[in-house]
Amino acid sequence: MASSSTRSSRRKPVDPVDDEPDAFSDQRSEKKTAYLLRQVSERLAISLTEALRPFNQTASVYRVLIALTRRDHARMRDLIELTLIESSTLSRTIGRMEAQELVTVEQDDDDGRAVIVSITQAGRDLLDAMLPAVSAQYEWSVHDVPPADLEILRTTLQRMLRNLKISPIK
Repeated sequence: MASSSTRSSRRKPVDPVDDEPDAFSDQRSEKKTAYLLRQVSERLAISLTEALRPFNQTASVYRVLIALTRRDHARMRDLIELTLIESSTLSRTIGRMEAQELVTVEQDDDDGRAVIVSITQAGRDLLDAMLPAVSAQYEWSVHDVPPADLEILRTTLQRMLRNLKISPIK
């Protein structure tokens, strides 16, 4: 059994933004922003994984279900853009979802090489069951952020995303 001095000497991981406010003092504020965006993104991903754990589902499954509820069906290449899931990962995810009867997969009549993925009622039901847990995690993450600040953040992120989609840098 560890002594109290051993326990007290254990340190939690250091977050340079929280524990060392001047860690980026010699860098431009853009680097701070990029760092914070990455941290928020990773923390949201971890939070989403935790929210989905009771349903034995992954964030990829959740993202596909969300995308398909907005349009009922989509070509695989459109799902790649909508979900930002890499092609091979998406193919495996869709295969698992089809086996669970969350989606159906059919050949595209207009393009024999393409497939169309559609959400099933079981997929809708699963998403309906998952949404309260996912929403609770998100609500916790913004519980002390004023609505006006969230709107500014949303607008700013939309602009950044638009810029990144048309970026000349490849």
